[in-house]
Amino acid sequence: MSSHPKFAALWLSIASAVPFQAAAQAGFDGQWSVTATVEDGGCTGPYRYPIVIRDGVVDDASGSGAYASGRVRKDGRLVGSIKSGLADIAVEGRLRTAAGAGRWNLSGPIPCRGRWTASKAG
Repeated sequence: MSSHPKFAALWLSIASAVPFQAAAQAGFDGQWSVTATVEDGGCTGPYRYPIVIRDGVVDDASGSGAYASGRVRKDGRLVGSIKSGLADIAVEGRLRTAAGAGRWNLSGPIPCRGRWTASKAG
């Protein structure tokens, strides 16, 4: 009988840890507006991409004309890509509660690179 309270305490500690991990990552979930500026190369910019983050997974916002993918870790580090036509853009950076910033690098017919900023829209 004495093992039941220990088992219950262990179960409660495991069960309470799982929602905490999901909640930590869910803080970045929502709609984001990303603006990319050019620092070097043949691109003109600035470029704007609406994205959506769900459970830490980056996705393009419908109707944007670009395909965005990637992941946001619990600490806000973002690694992903945006594909539009022949352009393949590697993206990395960090998100905070309602804003973020990082670098991007486009490989394709007109290579270029720069910085991006993001703000949470919803």
